[in-house]
Amino acid sequence: MLAFDVIIIGGGIAGSVCAKFLAQSNVRTLFVEKCKTPRPKACSGIQFDYFARIVGEKFPRDKLCHHQLRRLEVHRPDGSSVRVPYFMYSFTRDVFDDYLNQVAQDKGAIFRDECSYAGHEEVDGGVNVDLNVNGEVEKLSCSYLIDASGLRPVVRRKLRPDDFQPTSSGGTINYYVEGDSDLDPQTLYQFWNLEWNNQMFAWVYNKTVDGRDLWVVGSGYDHDLKMHCESFLVFIRAKYNLNGNVVKTEGYSASIDFDSPDRVWLGQGRVMMVGDAAGLVDVTRGVGMDAAALSGRLAAKAIISARTSNKSAMDEYVRYTRKMVDQTRRNQSQGISTLSTNEALTAHLGATMRTAGLRMAVNFVLNRFRQPENVTLLP
Repeated sequence: MLAFDVIIIGGGIAGSVCAKFLAQSNVRTLFVEKCKTPRPKACSGIQFDYFARIVGEKFPRDKLCHHQLRRLEVHRPDGSSVRVPYFMYSFTRDVFDDYLNQVAQDKGAIFRDECSYAGHEEVDGGVNVDLNVNGEVEKLSCSYLIDASGLRPVVRRKLRPDDFQPTSSGGTINYYVEGDSDLDPQTLYQFWNLEWNNQMFAWVYNKTVDGRDLWVVGSGYDHDLKMHCESFLVFIRAKYNLNGNVVKTEGYSASIDFDSPDRVWLGQGRVMMVGDAAGLVDVTRGVGMDAAALSGRLAAKAIISARTSNKSAMDEYVRYTRKMVDQTRRNQSQGISTLSTNEALTAHLGATMRTAGLRMAVNFVLNRFRQPENVTLLP
């Protein structure tokens, strides 16, 4: 039976960042991805400037999209809008995740794709893990098992099946349009309107896919998803003279209960959850990759600390992530999923946006002086 110090299920951002920091501290680490890589993933691929500091890398220009985002334009239900300068990274997840996979391997982590979780058992002093490789079950052992398998987390589902709904709790659709428009390719557009999204905002931005600059028009809903998203696409075509054909459509759905008070769960014993698997995706903020990277880094820090002390890695992980978890839970309580009219949404935005904008501006500055592991996630 092959033995590792840590086995990570999931080769996305959380898994790769965790593997990187473990491996560079000489922790024998295996991280696996069920798909063949590079693999496409439905995701905004938009992140704030502190993201590079959390990951601990200077991103190569060829791993990013042609147009980087330099402005944010927010549209309210009453038709008013505000536009502010703000730099954000923009990338596609197939290219970027593959890059992070390679960074982790360069640090010494072992990576396998087309390799999936098949089960585990906690034993005295460690965890026995079953992996499915080409239809055959391979048995391995490790000191710690980490679930970084995203919004449909395979390890968490085994341990806590009641955290999931029998059907989808919501989803998103992105339409990629190739054509001319009056849109600015360096602006992220957010549209808050319950006709198009009842969980957060609908979005428009430019993305480089296979060398082509495409307009991404997307939204999400917890029911009648396609109807609401198509309605938003029709609106954007008319408002911005967006011409051209939809050349790609992608989407995803989740079964984790976003409204549950127990949505955030970091794990137990020697089994840890990171990123979306931990419930750290924040629909109120509309982002989750920074939380994924940060939780992966902090899980690695907790394990490294436990190896040189008598402290519990799980206790350390809970302590390190307390600030991020508290923010996620606080934002969850302030979400828009309970609002039923655009009038109520307008009032909600009026009561929260000014304060949120001020807090975001302050933390934008303070984050430049904070250690990467202690940044405050924006907005």
